[in-house]
Amino acid sequence: ARFTGADSMDDLFQVGCIGLLKAVDNFDLSRDTSFSTYAVPRIMGEIRMYLRDNKPVKVSRDLVRIASLVKKCRRSLEQELGREPSVGEVAAQLNLGVEEVAAAETALAPPADLCEADSAQLMDEMRIALKEVIGRLELRERQVITLRFFQDMSQHQVADKLGISQGHVSRIEREVLIKLKTAMG
Repeated sequence: ARFTGADSMDDLFQVGCIGLLKAVDNFDLSRDTSFSTYAVPRIMGEIRMYLRDNKPVKVSRDLVRIASLVKKCRRSLEQELGREPSVGEVAAQLNLGVEEVAAAETALAPPADLCEADSAQLMDEMRIALKEVIGRLELRERQVITLRFFQDMSQHQVADKLGISQGHVSRIEREVLIKLKTAMG
């Protein structure tokens, strides 16, 4: 995994949940914007800030030297193999341990440059946690939240689909967001 120690996926998940709760607190129900459109940048921003603030300031010269060798070796092997080499292939070429190569690459990676797979996994975990909480809601509440936040429908679209007023959708949404905040916070 890309994140180890203080930057474990559990830590990132917790930080992401903080971003989610902040998004719930600050989301303006009167705007005809989907919650996910509003929340995702706030969640990712919270994670980036955590990574930036918790990044070790000093990286040893040896690690910088190894990282430079790894970078050059990666380029060379990619040309030779016609594909991106594995960490094991780079380690074997440089006669280093896999852990050394991974540590060198991780230590010098920019904190805001979240690996797509890790951020996707984090978002999936948050979505699963939300779905568990949503599963405990009343049927009408579940319908409104699913249509609004998972299918990105506007309040007007949800109201039309369910045959209720937009104001009713807004009230249900507000009540559910309070329940979600309580359950996840």
